[in-house]
Amino acid sequence: MTYRLQLDTKKQLFIAIDVENQRNVGVGTTVEAAVADLKG
Repeated sequence: MTYRLQLDTKKQLFIAIDVENQRNVGVGTTVEAAVADLKG
């Protein structure tokens, strides 16, 4: 899976977004947690 990352600096959260399906989003306090949430 290919994804892109964003950082919400106000909430201090990483956001992983599936490049092929923009509705598939994962959020976490670390990059790893955001990617794991994306796949789950």
